[in-house]
Amino acid sequence: MKIDAYSILVVLSVLVVLSYVFNYLAGKLKIPSVLLLIASGIGLKYAADHTNLVLPPTQTLLEILGVTGLIFIVLEAALDLSIQRHKLPLIGRAFLSALVLLVLTSGLMAALFMSYYNTNFNQALIHAIPLSVISSAIAIPSVRNMDEEKREFVIYESTFSDILGIIAFNYFVADHSSGVSALLTFSWDLILILIISVISTAALVFLLNHATTHVRFFLTFSIIILAYSIAKYLHLPSLILVLCFGLVLNNFKLFDYPQVHKYLSFNKLNDVTKELKLMTAETAFIIRTFFFLLFGYSINLLLLKSQEVIIIGLLIIALTILLRFIFLKYLLKINSTPLALIAPRGLITILLFYSIPKEQRLEQLSEGVLFIVIVLTGLAMTLGLLLTKQSPTEKIEDVI
Repeated sequence: MKIDAYSILVVLSVLVVLSYVFNYLAGKLKIPSVLLLIASGIGLKYAADHTNLVLPPTQTLLEILGVTGLIFIVLEAALDLSIQRHKLPLIGRAFLSALVLLVLTSGLMAALFMSYYNTNFNQALIHAIPLSVISSAIAIPSVRNMDEEKREFVIYESTFSDILGIIAFNYFVADHSSGVSALLTFSWDLILILIISVISTAALVFLLNHATTHVRFFLTFSIIILAYSIAKYLHLPSLILVLCFGLVLNNFKLFDYPQVHKYLSFNKLNDVTKELKLMTAETAFIIRTFFFLLFGYSINLLLLKSQEVIIIGLLIIALTILLRFIFLKYLLKINSTPLALIAPRGLITILLFYSIPKEQRLEQLSEGVLFIVIVLTGLAMTLGLLLTKQSPTEKIEDVI
């Protein structure tokens, strides 16, 4: 079937409108909008097959949308976070939760894969890490109606989980040797990306403060994506760069010193930040829309008929929720059952899974497992959000 440019524009416009409708319904029904987008992508697949419409391969486009979507989602989250001294314990708990749960979940999941698929630990771990990372792309937009303390915990935790997951994934894909040399290399990578982040952030803030053109935001986005991509080529944890820029721009008042006022206008920066937040949110929304639509379109539902896929998917879900509940309740002393259910898998899981090199790919672990884990963790989060609504007075307690 041949289609023209206007037909494509009509379809794309309808999909964006549908995404806004899904976003509205998600807020009312507490169902993650990405699940509705994935379902729509599956529907598009069937419609395309029914009309004999042949579309080009989607994996490369998925990867491009995934990378840019991750950048914008983390930037959007960072632009909403304010750093205050009294919030440092909360940030510390969120980081600890992201780190420990990533290690425990991926480690036990790797042991499961080793036993079930008869593979080595490194290959099993490479497949376990993507399935252990909390998706900020799903978690952050879904918790906006939670109370501030829980919302910020989820935002910090999911962002840290993304960053730590990418660092760990790249490390094990590169097959680093263990020992002092590996630790030194890892430490150097962190120091280097922090230096690059500070320099890039200072330059971008200066640019935004002094630029007179009306298209400065997409210039800023292009520079961020360029810096992120270059850092990625150097195998550095480049999400730290995005997080650093967003945090500094949203907390520039922390740098309220006479020397800084010589180069920056805080009033102008305040206006610029408000505009940038709107642009980032809109762009992240569009990218997220087409990413999850394409993911739904690319899924082969015949894989779900496999009993092995269903068993592995359910075991992963059970392991994830059980570990999270035990860690939050008994180690962090966070008295909130709903938070144990808010650990969705999504964009970063898909992105990392598709990034596994062919020579390290575990063919027995199909995309069907990926689909089941993403959908069921999304539904578990829906339950968590519904429970949160019923108990709005719960607070996160200090660690005893």
